[in-house]
Amino acid sequence: LMLYHTGFLFQTAQAYHGTGLAAAMRTDLVTTYERIILKNLMITKKWFNLMVQNKWLEQPPLAPSRNKIAKEK
Repeated sequence: LMLYHTGFLFQTAQAYHGTGLAAAMRTDLVTTYERIILKNLMITKKWFNLMVQNKWLEQPPLAPSRNKIAKEK
């Protein structure tokens, strides 16, 4: 439960930082926002993989392998 709430907070922070980036008038803040957003994305990806590994979340459907489809034809 705590892991789920932590992930929710990371995703909420990511949305707030994206909104801040879009609304920022100062050009010097763009690199700071981008750095924070990228770091947050890496942490959120680790959180998601951990949740899927423990079967607390389901893996979303992935795109079919185009190489496999091409070999079958």
